[in-house]
Amino acid sequence: MKLNYMQCWNGAMSLLVANKEAILAIAGVFIFLPTLLFSQFVVPPIFNGDEDGNTMLAIYSAYFSENSLSIIASNLVMSFGSLAVYCALAPSRNNTVAEDLVAALKLFLIYLLANLAIAFIVLPGFLLFIIPGLYLTARLILVPIVIVDQWERNPIEALKKSWSSTRHNGFSILLFILIIAVVGMITVGVLGAVTGVIAGLATGGTGWPFIQNLVAALAETAFQLVIAAVITSIYIELTARKVSVSETFD
Repeated sequence: MKLNYMQCWNGAMSLLVANKEAILAIAGVFIFLPTLLFSQFVVPPIFNGDEDGNTMLAIYSAYFSENSLSIIASNLVMSFGSLAVYCALAPSRNNTVAEDLVAALKLFLIYLLANLAIAFIVLPGFLLFIIPGLYLTARLILVPIVIVDQWERNPIEALKKSWSSTRHNGFSILLFILIIAVVGMITVGVLGAVTGVIAGLATGGTGWPFIQNLVAALAETAFQLVIAAVITSIYIELTARKVSVSETFD
């Protein structure tokens, strides 16, 4: 089956609308809040613009060394939140937020192991001129929704099912996700820039760090929810678990 971009996009938007209460509750606590807290309390690496490669490496090494606990903790919480969002979006599930969180907790280790396996697979591809890595990522992009929708307890089987479901659609998925990612990043960047300009003008240049971080966290959370819905819609479109996306939402 060839991927239909318009049908997948409409399906993703329908998923977000149909499950808005659950995904907003989950994302608010497990994606938005950690993102906001991290940006508010962890100072990013600072560059002057004239650093060479060794200096940049030293700055990043110091940054990760000083903030390793915060980085690991925030990423684990957000990863759990993302998995719970997939539980809320999965077509075979129709549970409460509490049940989605419990399901995500039961599957979280499987999800982490699957992501680790994906990293080992796609890393050589990224080292080979990037495009092979992007293609491999596209072929394995359905892993989280496969895990929660089919209750797959074997990480390797989840990778195999994603690979099988995306057969003949790897580059189509890659292009679709890249378009959404580029538009999303531009939107997030513009929102951040506009917020920074407004805050700078209103405060004489000092800005409102909390307001700027708040807007950035909201935009990044919205972007992650859109990506999760699109991936779920692609899964619904390409698998034989249904006839068409529209029938699922009627």
